[in-house]
Amino acid sequence: MNDNRSSVSVIVPTYNCAHFLPDSIGSVLLQTYDFYEIIVVDDGSTDNTKEVLNPFMQKIKYIKLEQNRGLPTARNIGIQSAQGRYVAFLDADDLWLPEKLQADMEHFDKHPDIGMVYSKQINIDEKGYTLDGCPKRRLPSGNIFIQLFSEQNFIIASSVVVRKDVFVTTGLFDEQLFNCQDWDMWLRVAFYFKVAGINKPLVKYRHNPRSLSKNRDNVLKYQKLIIDKTYNTFKDKMSGISEKLYKKRLASHYAKTGRYYLRIGNKRLANENFRLSLKYDPLNFRTLRYYFRLW
Repeated sequence: MNDNRSSVSVIVPTYNCAHFLPDSIGSVLLQTYDFYEIIVVDDGSTDNTKEVLNPFMQKIKYIKLEQNRGLPTARNIGIQSAQGRYVAFLDADDLWLPEKLQADMEHFDKHPDIGMVYSKQINIDEKGYTLDGCPKRRLPSGNIFIQLFSEQNFIIASSVVVRKDVFVTTGLFDEQLFNCQDWDMWLRVAFYFKVAGINKPLVKYRHNPRSLSKNRDNVLKYQKLIIDKTYNTFKDKMSGISEKLYKKRLASHYAKTGRYYLRIGNKRLANENFRLSLKYDPLNFRTLRYYFRLW
């Protein structure tokens, strides 16, 4: 890493992902942009993570935690160890395309008022095969706070690069969040700073059936927690999150949760969540149809 003014610290948290790590680290080493450091935070892995990293030890900073402390803690330790002006995130099972950092840094150069960039992704399966095409929708840019709150998290963590000084304002990842901690962070960044979406795929995002994000019950629980936390944090800060928008967001969340439980055959929880959704949005005809179908 030769130039701190334009350098990027790449944070790679890992927990028992030895099988994927060589390809992930290799995808960073193949970048067309040269000014970076790689910080691998081994979050108490019990597999052969250190062994597979041995060939890379001269090219990475390796931090070994003695016990598993969770993804937000691992990311925070990486951020605190970072020497670069920018911080990028790469999950241990994802891959970067060679031009990723070059495109990110060119975007920062052209738009000096932004605090964070992110991009589209190519979805791959556990073996690396492409699952579908790149998402067609244009990525939101600018003041995206309200849209990011109103929708599900549409920002892939492995596509994100943040100006390091942004964390002075936002704070670090919330270590109390077992899931959805990235959505919580992006919301805080988006409240204080402009965000730019790069409308081309720069990341290969792996759909791993064993990942935390596949535990749907847990995801839904933490999504609700983030909705409440964001509203309570920013409701009095001229954020645009009114009580009306908050209730609409709760109604949407409970309706989505109800549809999930209906799909897996849990009619009791489906009914309970549709009822909660209608409490906040009693005239939503789609939710009403689902609710009365269960009677």
